[in-house]
Amino acid sequence: MQPSKKGLFLLNLGTPESPSTKDVRKYLDEFLNDPFVIDLPKIFRKILVNGIILNTRPKKSAEAYQQIWTKDGSPLMIHTKALTEKVCAVINRNRSESEGVNVKMGMRYGKPSISETLNAFKKDQVEEIVFLPLYPQYSYAASESSLVELERLKNKIAPEIKVKTVEDFFNDPRFIKALADSMREAVTRFKPDCLLLSYHGIPERQIAKIKNAPKECCTPGCCDQWTKQNEQCYRAQCFETSRMLAKELGLPIEKVVTSFQSRLGRTKWIEPYTDFLLKDFPGQGIKRILVASPSFTADCLETLEEIRIRYDELFKESGGAEFEYIPCLNSRDDFAEFVSSLAQERSSQS
Repeated sequence: MQPSKKGLFLLNLGTPESPSTKDVRKYLDEFLNDPFVIDLPKIFRKILVNGIILNTRPKKSAEAYQQIWTKDGSPLMIHTKALTEKVCAVINRNRSESEGVNVKMGMRYGKPSISETLNAFKKDQVEEIVFLPLYPQYSYAASESSLVELERLKNKIAPEIKVKTVEDFFNDPRFIKALADSMREAVTRFKPDCLLLSYHGIPERQIAKIKNAPKECCTPGCCDQWTKQNEQCYRAQCFETSRMLAKELGLPIEKVVTSFQSRLGRTKWIEPYTDFLLKDFPGQGIKRILVASPSFTADCLETLEEIRIRYDELFKESGGAEFEYIPCLNSRDDFAEFVSSLAQERSSQS
């Protein structure tokens, strides 16, 4: 493809290069030392991460990665590459070669890094890019970290490149429809007692650190509606995605339950917790459940090992009968079409 003046930078979170303990330790070192992820003073973060976590967790995490790794590599990497190729084809479908959009992918942690991708855009003489992190809801640990790091590296590597950013898309009707369409067959066939939407959790304190933090959050009823007061609150955005998805699927809202997974440490994380609900469901007569995770666009360790394997076991050990996991959007055609449209709309805005 000839050099293009316009580019699209699709960003995902990242993955180790292999499921070996060595590569997982390297990945966790970069990931957990990000001050947006573990938002403690640097000295305490270093003690926690380098002094404790990196001496104990890499082996266990490597074993988890080994359960989901494929012959072609990391699922997250495979799906992100496939999506990037599809988006490139879609966005350039009706363009001449000279008018084409240069589409590249990168990872916040691991490879290809943000700096490597920016250098590639610079080499291709791209003048303007749309930066689209593949995180539907805006969070301090993922979204804000990615935006800050992009700005820092852009100013260092390619200050001449103009950047337009897509910060979130949690309530875009096209995203909701793609999600619903990916679930319809399972909902119709399985006839669940409950559709559990398990989003990635974050510490409660991080909600107060975003640019437009709500005055109150994580209190009863605070996320019952998405409003101007909580528009950038991660928890409120997750609940809004769930409400819109329930409506699109034609499911009673009481049959669609929102929860949060993957918490670490002793600090308070946003609730309700997925694992607690899974233990309680059977006693409430909820014994057939479908589970999806709309905070992820590509299947990864958190969806395939944590949800599909461990949460399945937990639910059945607690008395549950049937558990089925619904895959992420990954590189579905409708998702690629949506991403392409979203990027082109942002490119045309001032």
